[in-house]
Amino acid sequence: MPSEKLPRVSWLGLGNIGQAVCKNLANYGTTNGPVVVWNRTHQKAADLAAESERFAAVADLTDAVSSTDIVCLCLIDDAAVAEVLETVTRETDVKGKLFVDFSTVHPDTAAAQADTLKSHGAEYLASPIFGGVPLAIERLITIVLAGSSQAIDKFAPFTDGVICKSTIVLADEPCRQASLLKLIGNFIRFSTIEVLCEASVLSEKLGMGQETLCKFVEALIPGPAAGQLRMLNSGSYHREPKPMIPISMAVKENAHLNDLAQRNGVKLKTLETVTHHTNNVTANRGPDANLLAIYGSIREESGLPFEN
Repeated sequence: MPSEKLPRVSWLGLGNIGQAVCKNLANYGTTNGPVVVWNRTHQKAADLAAESERFAAVADLTDAVSSTDIVCLCLIDDAAVAEVLETVTRETDVKGKLFVDFSTVHPDTAAAQADTLKSHGAEYLASPIFGGVPLAIERLITIVLAGSSQAIDKFAPFTDGVICKSTIVLADEPCRQASLLKLIGNFIRFSTIEVLCEASVLSEKLGMGQETLCKFVEALIPGPAAGQLRMLNSGSYHREPKPMIPISMAVKENAHLNDLAQRNGVKLKTLETVTHHTNNVTANRGPDANLLAIYGSIREESGLPFEN
């Protein structure tokens, strides 16, 4: 395809996972010129641009949007997404542009932003990510795409083999469906971590070796669960000075899911337990504590020290 026919792409938000996915898009995707990068803390964007000519940093948000055709967002929360999109729709013409939102947001936020952009002649794809930073670096994450088939087709060349291992496509479905799947999917993941933590504490209290439990998990439920149990046993949950997955992420998602459950009359006992432990870690260890630090919280409730 001639270079002038290729899309110009920008990336807004360079947190841990955002930067990893952005790098892969620039390094393995085919775009018209460098990927334009913007971050609230401009130095992150400047540092990335200094690494490679595949990136061009801008300090002004509207410059990032006005100069590109596809705008990717990976922002910290609903408020950040709303603020960024409110700014760009007010200060620049977004007609004909495609916004691909990798942020984890409430389904109501996704629906509202899709409606806002549509009213300005732009398109919105909800594209939450399953998988942490290490998987993102290796292009092994799974993403979800919900929105119009036309919009999905525009972004499809940047998905499998470029930024991710696989894509769950929800063509012509409301964008909120992707956000719902993200929250429910992570509820399953967080619940699995909760059970692994409880089983590990129970094993220790009953005098069964941790290696025995690891052998069972690896034999019967291999994959992420086995890796997470190994991480618990390694003590990384209290040793890492700056975890890749902070507890604040789980607190935010638990709040979104609790809101949806309560509004729809669903009682989620497991979510209540997970929320209790994530809130406890936040209160005692701060919002930047490791997500797996709920293991330490469960240990303390069972008469064991926080550190293993």
